[in-house]
Amino acid sequence: MAHTKCTFIAIKPDGIQWGLIGDIIKHFEQKGFHLVGMKFLRASKEHLKQHYVDLKDSPFFAGLVKYMNSGPVVSMEYHSWQ
Repeated sequence: MAHTKCTFIAIKPDGIQWGLIGDIIKHFEQKGFHLVGMKFLRASKEHLKQHYVDLKDSPFFAGLVKYMNSGPVVSMEYHSWQ
């Protein structure tokens, strides 16, 4: 029996600004992933700090949080079967 694998994909602010949402979705669907959920949002700094908590000691952490908070993101959940 096949096992379902869940994958999180985020389209960052520049990907949205460049109009790449449709191309990115198409790419993952062509690779056999199945989109099961998608949300267009503006993540708060607090949410981003928690999401990237494993990078909190990195010198680029503050810049990453600022960049990801600079515009909307698209978060998606994909499933694939293995």
